[in-house]
Amino acid sequence: FLNKTVGTEGYDYVVASDTDSVYLRCGNLVDKVCGGKSKSEVVEFLDKAAAEIITPFIEKQYDELASMMNAYQNKMVMEREVIADTGVWTAKKRYILNVHNSEGVQYNEPKLKIMGIETTRSSTPNVVRDELKKAIRIIMQEDESTLHDFVSDFEKKFKTLAPEEVAFPRSVRALEKYENSSTIYGKGTPIAVKGALIHNNLLKVHELKRKYQTIKNGEKIKFLYLKEPNPSGQRVISFLNSLPKEFDLERFVDYNLQFEKSFLDPLKTILNTIGWHHEKVATLEGLFI
Repeated sequence: FLNKTVGTEGYDYVVASDTDSVYLRCGNLVDKVCGGKSKSEVVEFLDKAAAEIITPFIEKQYDELASMMNAYQNKMVMEREVIADTGVWTAKKRYILNVHNSEGVQYNEPKLKIMGIETTRSSTPNVVRDELKKAIRIIMQEDESTLHDFVSDFEKKFKTLAPEEVAFPRSVRALEKYENSSTIYGKGTPIAVKGALIHNNLLKVHELKRKYQTIKNGEKIKFLYLKEPNPSGQRVISFLNSLPKEFDLERFVDYNLQFEKSFLDPLKTILNTIGWHHEKVATLEGLFI
């Protein structure tokens, strides 16, 4: 229908679909009809086109389907949700949209719709979630050079934060399943559980059980990667509210690895999709500039 309407041939206007949703890329339609129009005028046009052309077409198709299936009533209804000028899909059910209009409400400034990305996950440190949202906004609305500066500035700030702020939130279960009296934890122990068992063992070693609570099944904890060697002799430590000072582990927090796993890895998932880098990359061409 859109190929016929726009005058294209064999162009796939569906960029993604998932169960009860479909995402259309309407750049060809905009190019044909909206030359010289402002972004707000383009959004207004697409809002009108969806209401007067696309939605009625879908309704007609569903009516025909209901008739073909001899349904007692057509219960299939689709309504236009958002209009965005930029969208990035990293995987199924994981995407970002730069939204200008949502269900008929026009925004003065675009808003991000983020689904399935680490900014919405409780397992990501709060400070990282906030900064990832800022980074994503730069990706969707600015340029790669601006992103490079932002990442560099945040990395410097990240490494000045308290261990509790950069630690990964988790919950732990089945501690007794993975506990080992001679090696503290057994093979295949999940990292947060491993850190919890190390924490409880250190409380015992330092005779701190009266001062600090041991970590129990079902509790929400935080964990950190540690640089080696360190006083615990381990690569990770978990804790409840704060890292006990008596462990003497603050100076061994591996901020580089924490930054990479909490911030850079999810960011790179997005950047790899669009061909960007989180920092400036030297090229042969750059030698001649």
